[in-house]
Amino acid sequence: MVSDLLTVSIQQFQADCQQLCEQHYPTVHNRGMRENHLGKALCRRIMTTLLQSDIHADLSQIEDINNLPQPIFKLQTQSFTIWIVAHRLLSANLARRQALLTAVDSVLTQQNPEQENHLLVVADHWFDRSKASKEIPAWWLGQLPVEIDNYVKDGIRLLSSSTSLKNTLQDSYAIDDAHLQIHHPLHRTSDHAILHKYIVLTGHFRINAA
Repeated sequence: MVSDLLTVSIQQFQADCQQLCEQHYPTVHNRGMRENHLGKALCRRIMTTLLQSDIHADLSQIEDINNLPQPIFKLQTQSFTIWIVAHRLLSANLARRQALLTAVDSVLTQQNPEQENHLLVVADHWFDRSKASKEIPAWWLGQLPVEIDNYVKDGIRLLSSSTSLKNTLQDSYAIDDAHLQIHHPLHRTSDHAILHKYIVLTGHFRINAA
């Protein structure tokens, strides 16, 4: 049931991203959205979905002892906990990818093994000319996107990745049931076509009890 509610939330979150991009123009067009904007927007969407199913959740932001740059949010209900990690892939390099994994590690140290735990990760990225940037979709999804030709039309030649977020989380942490997606909230003003150079990435994982 929780997975179904989160799937609905992520689908509706795509429209929220479009509104965020409009509200924070031109900032989004320069550097992307700040972690807090992404994380809080996703939290609000999930809380709305839960309330529509008569499920009350308390929202809090976790104070991390390591002062991680990525905000971590916690949605607590009587029977399950949802953790949200918001991450800004301002750069696509390995250090930024590792920073995301460090934030996930922080979540796992705080999970309640007596409850059902779910992890949602949200990030955004503007493509640049670097090899690391062109690898991001394959690293996130575990494979190249199906609509790869659409990226080529926008001047982005995506590359395969030797590693993937999904495999790393499955191999290093007690996480499975990965649902990873890429969203395109920006559209050209001239013809309203999707702008593939900016992406918002979401991932939903079920955390197994330790």
